[in-house]
Amino acid sequence: MTKYIFTLIFLLILTSTIKAQDAKWTLAPSVGIELGGAIPIPLSEMPDDADASLKIRPTLGFGLQRNLNDRWSFGVEANYHIVAFDAYVNVVSQAFWSDDRSYATYFSGEAYSSTELQFVEIPLTAYYHFNKRWSMVFGGYFSIITKGTLETEGKNGWISTDKNDTDTAPLPGTQNVSFNFNDELDNYDIGALLGYEYKAGKRINLWGRFNVGFKSIFNPDFNNIDYEMYQFRFSTGISYVLWKDV
Repeated sequence: MTKYIFTLIFLLILTSTIKAQDAKWTLAPSVGIELGGAIPIPLSEMPDDADASLKIRPTLGFGLQRNLNDRWSFGVEANYHIVAFDAYVNVVSQAFWSDDRSYATYFSGEAYSSTELQFVEIPLTAYYHFNKRWSMVFGGYFSIITKGTLETEGKNGWISTDKNDTDTAPLPGTQNVSFNFNDELDNYDIGALLGYEYKAGKRINLWGRFNVGFKSIFNPDFNNIDYEMYQFRFSTGISYVLWKDV
């Protein structure tokens, strides 16, 4: 789906450039806050007792935008993001593989996890200007995840290298365990975005966006759970037009 979004933006740029003899370039750094996490796909796989807590994190970046005509602009950006969230769920026979993947340890009980993804995002965006102040923003993005952690504390449960033991163990148990899935997190993401921009002044813009990922946060060969987890993010902030090509 992302490739179709990028193709649409490219076609809009191509068809509008002929009319863009008075096109203007702008460069604007931005700062904002973001709230995000990851959801299981399909949603029906989400455990009934699952609970998540999303954390607010800052986002920084800058964007280069070209006005094509009164209705359309296009832009490219480079932004730094952090997605952080905690989650709680009861698990049965959650597998944790050894470093060489020669064997797994299984846990049944209460699982408390903390996840953080730090990444650089490169969005390609199109702007549809309703008027001189309000614009709709849509596009696609590619992001490089520079650091990812997913650490889990297992409490009040049972641990065994034999899955049959943890499949039938009575809960709550008496054992606790700590493990992580850091090595199972993938190092990139692709997705789409939809949002708005409001010109609050000659150089001040207010904006808001919703981003959703199109691939799992885990490596393709990760099969410890029966579903995949996809990023979603809500962000809002302010940008300042630092430079204009008039």
